[in-house]
Amino acid sequence: MRVAIIGGGISGLALAYYLQKLGVPYDLFEADEQVGGNIRSIEKEGYLLELGPNSLQYTPELETLVRELKLEQEVIPTAHAGHHRYVLRNGTYEKLPATPFSLLSNTFFSWKTRLRIFKEKDVPPADIDYETITQFFERRFGSGVLDYVINPLISGVYGGDPGKLLVHKAFPILKELENRYGSVLKGLMKHEGMHLHYDNISFANGMQTLPDAIAGKLISLHTGHRVEMITRNQGKYIVSCATTGDYDNVEYNLLVLALPALPASELLHFTFPGMAAALQNVHYPPMAVVHSVYNRHDVSHELNGFGALHPKAESPFAVSTLWSSSLFDGRCRPHEVMFTSFVGGAQYEDHALTNKDQLMECVHHELTETYGITAGKPVFQHLHFMEHSIPQYDLYIEDAHHMAEKLEQDGLFIAANWQAGVSVPSCIRHAKELADKINLKRPAPSIAE
Repeated sequence: MRVAIIGGGISGLALAYYLQKLGVPYDLFEADEQVGGNIRSIEKEGYLLELGPNSLQYTPELETLVRELKLEQEVIPTAHAGHHRYVLRNGTYEKLPATPFSLLSNTFFSWKTRLRIFKEKDVPPADIDYETITQFFERRFGSGVLDYVINPLISGVYGGDPGKLLVHKAFPILKELENRYGSVLKGLMKHEGMHLHYDNISFANGMQTLPDAIAGKLISLHTGHRVEMITRNQGKYIVSCATTGDYDNVEYNLLVLALPALPASELLHFTFPGMAAALQNVHYPPMAVVHSVYNRHDVSHELNGFGALHPKAESPFAVSTLWSSSLFDGRCRPHEVMFTSFVGGAQYEDHALTNKDQLMECVHHELTETYGITAGKPVFQHLHFMEHSIPQYDLYIEDAHHMAEKLEQDGLFIAANWQAGVSVPSCIRHAKELADKINLKRPAPSIAE
């Protein structure tokens, strides 16, 4: 049995790594010369810039992978200040309560809202088809938590709109707690062994360290191989690449697409047209990532935290800003501070599509107002634009998920964040589970063998 994997982002790399550990033959095709997909670190003018994820939750799966790759010495945890999150409220930043239970004692919410949160344990569970995150929280906690917690959180994590994202897809753990314990709060109090929070980490030389380390272990990775066509003959898959004919006659028992929805759709147009059509509906809003550096003495804010979320109620330009230099050393010079601002997402798509120079000026203007910056312009500023950022777990992704499950019967599998979950640890966990599933499909060795 041999497996073809198309796409060398973190999902494809992790799957190939776990298949290789299990002794399952594979070929991993990546169109670019560089692996990692949206995980991309660059150094420019002495600054270390993350163009995709800036940190990772250090889950048990990720910790094990880091240890196997011998990257322990490269890991850097977030500074202690990274435990503090802030939200923009009435033009200034307020610290968010550290835990769900501190919402009940913290003065962040009015007493009326806190009382409603406490009464969540008395709200009966309900199974509502296609319930959105907004509907779920209104039903269980009341509307008071939406504007300044749920809305900015969803914008910051998913680049999404809580009024459109489905709760059972985007936050399945909430439905699990409700169904199992009858209450999210009761579930948080009673459930043992369920880790809802992990420390965040990065790497000394940036996030690119992780995909590069995995790639360095792979024996059947083919970079610079853009797959142009997939054909199927008598239950086997044939992969045709643009750059070489070396693999045109190789037959694969199983095919894994480790690609975003749109390029996956293009490859499936003739082989599985129904799946291709479903993938066309998966929405990836545009997003711009802007790094801005200032001299520390020009910034009045203490920057004692992870960063800040911007609720839609505040009419912000950027959906969130990370205080990168407060989290990890080596991102800028010691006398400077670095902000990483995210502009766009499902609720602010027009902001991401703003003219580049105007967009960067708007980010600088907003930083100046909210952080008390006296400098007329940043010491350094860089913009990275993603036309397609984070897949939205809304109503339109349901068909793609359903069809992907059915197509496993035909030997077609998915290893991508539009199915596994948008976080890197979720993709790694899904890749490991998929490798185990594929390994079970290997024919048992004969007695002669």
